Amino acid sequence: MRFCIFYILLLCHTLILWGCRYPIAKQDELESDTLFLELSNSAATECNAEGIRLSKTIQLDQAEVVWDKCIQTNPNEIVVHLNRLRFYFLLDEYETLKQKIAKEAPSRSSVTYTNILKELDLRLRTDERVVLLDALSRVKGWELYSYEELANYYLQTGNYSYAEGYFNQILEVVPFHENALYGMADIQVQKNNWYSLLDYAKSLEVAAKKNKEFHFYFTKANYELGRYEEALKWAESATASEKTQISFLEVWRDTLFVLKDSPKWDNLLPYYRKAVEKGYSVPESVFFPTLSKEGKDIRKAVRSGRS
Repeated sequence: MRFCIFYILLLCHTLILWGCRYPIAKQDELESDTLFLELSNSAATECNAEGIRLSKTIQLDQAEVVWDKCIQTNPNEIVVHLNRLRFYFLLDEYETLKQKIAKEAPSRSSVTYTNILKELDLRLRTDERVVLLDALSRVKGWELYSYEELANYYLQTGNYSYAEGYFNQILEVVPFHENALYGMADIQVQKNNWYSLLDYAKSLEVAAKKNKEFHFYFTKANYELGRYEEALKWAESATASEKTQISFLEVWRDTLFVLKDSPKWDNLLPYYRKAVEKGYSVPESVFFPTLSKEGKDIRKAVRSGRS
């Protein structure tokens, strides 16, 4: 009887410990996952297959050992890296993976890790790519690249607070980092922070070497702040490429719409038509409100409410 009680307690204790480290909820995900990659004609074929087998049969401690050894003996085998990443990703064991990559400290010039990131992008394994970039941000030489990639990802997904955090980390190291300044300016537009937008636009005016398309930020900020003459000056001095962008044309049009008693669209029309050639489908009579009676009425309403 005592033996039975001892055995039951020992079994429960073992299951609890096992369950705490690797939640049972993850078992189905591991067993049914289809993104582990097989290998053939490689020195890593055998250990890679063993790692997959152990992972899918939930022999997790053994799988962890096999993945580590397989990478140690085949450090340039991209598939093994992808599978180890998948293993920890499915288990939500991100911190363990990050510690391992930080310890391995791949060089910034590593073709292997560059190709791993490319493969994740091609395979649309975006969440795993984010985890890997976060890990690489802790490795000397990878910091700025990782911050920028992560910032752009969060900017594209609309998580502006995260994007802003990563762009700020870049600017702490390189105060006039061109791409980070453009990213921060885009965030200020989304957040309607017009004074901050002007600050970033001024920095871009100094810092921009390759991309000179910062006129929109000056135009937009000054327009929103009611500085219409200043907004028009920046609109008219923009590059031809910038003028074909719909967001730029809209604020340029709106500036004239408010500023002029009888706005002429002659300067905008060539750029509007280039935008149409690229696929923009809003008719002229809609985009340029004064070309129709309804538009003229709208213009009168806007003008009458202008400060």
